[in-house]
This record gives sequence, structure tokens and C-alpha cells, in this order.
Amino acid sequence: MNNPILGILGGVGPLATAYFMELLIEKTPAQTDQDHMPMIVFNDPQIPDRTAYILDNTKPNPQQEMTKVARMLEKSGAEYIAIPCNTAHYFYEAISEAVRIPVLNIMEETSRRISSIFGPGATVGLLATEGTVKSGVFQGYFENRAIRTIVPDESGQAVVTHLIYDCVKANEPYDEKDFLAEAQKLREAGCDAVVVACTELSVIYQNLSERPDWLFDSLDILADRCVEFYLNARNE
Repeated sequence: MNNPILGILGGVGPLATAYFMELLIEKTPAQTDQDHMPMIVFNDPQIPDRTAYILDNTKPNPQQEMTKVARMLEKSGAEYIAIPCNTAHYFYEAISEAVRIPVLNIMEETSRRISSIFGPGATVGLLATEGTVKSGVFQGYFENRAIRTIVPDESGQAVVTHLIYDCVKANEPYDEKDFLAEAQKLREAGCDAVVVACTELSVIYQNLSERPDWLFDSLDILADRCVEFYLNARNE
């Protein structure tokens, strides 16, 4: 029986990485410890901020550190890699090319899931970092599936950025009503679905007392794909 080892390129950010590991454990159909997937986690919070670099290329570039971590995971025995950070996927090609093992793509998996449910012509809202929004990378994955995207207005993005950086990343309290209010605005703007497209926001999503059925978490979707990959390989 093949038990492929998952490598997690973590620390971007640290709490999102911990939540991702918890999701993987919760989603794996297991009766014993031995049924769970083996993981190698490199939690590297020293990786430079992704959004800071995307918005200002004079800031420290995180690409070199992320490719280094990916190689370390591969060298340590990882057979596939996941990155629990949406903004980091701005550097996906460089990371993927740095290793010989598969690197699962949170944006590809999320756009595929939304497309399978709503089909071409759907409209999706994105709650993400300013870096992810301004880079247009996530929007590109949806455009490839003929799905339109809407992002928050300037004041809404300021609220989202506050939740990400001043609350979750800073380990400070947040009000889930602020998060839900911004999601609802996108819904009311005509979105068939709203995607939680930042893994710090995923932390808030996972702790919601109630989750609207039109709200989809990219971290949750990536966890599903990791479990699927593991189970398929295990059953080969």
C-alpha cells in the first residue's frame, strides 16, 4: 500500500498552516492513527510578505525562500506539496518548477470546484489580500472557466485587509460580523458564490457559527484535494 507523504509549505501564515493540518486530519476517513496521511510541515514564518512584494517590487522577494522550502520538503521525502496561502500562488510556477513532485494549486482547485457547481457564466466574489486582488492571478483562473469575478470596493478591501493583518496575523480578536458583512455585499452585488480567497480569512470562516451555503473556503477545497490525492495514491 502506498502512503504518499504530503509536504506543507507553511508559515504563510502560521495560524492558517495549523488550521490546514487540522482540516486534513478531520477530512481523512480514518479508523486508526495509521489511516491518516503522513505529512512533513516546514512552518517558515520568515518568508517575506507576499502582498508587500506584489504591491512594491522593491520589497523583499519571497520567491527564493519559498522555492528553497519546496526543495527541502522534496529532499526530506515529500511526494506532493500543498501551500496553504492564496497569495503565494502568485509564485506558483517558480515553486512548481523548482521540484519534481506535484504541487497542488489552491486557485486551480477552487476555480474547478466553483465551475463544477455553477458552470460557465457564473459570477464569483473574492475576499482576498490586496496582493491577490491586484495581481489578478485568481481572477485569471476563473476567467479560464468563463467565470466573472467581483472584488470589494476600496472601503470593503480596507476591512478585509484589517481582518487579515491586524486581526488574524497579529493574533488579535476579530468580529465575524465584519467578515460576513463584506461577503454579503459581494453576494448582493450579484455573485452566485463568494470565495474566501485568503487563508487567514479561512481561519475566520472555519470558526463561523453559521456558514452561508454560497460561501466557499479555498483552504477547505485545497484540503479536500489533498485528501483525494492521498486516498487515490493509497489505493493504487
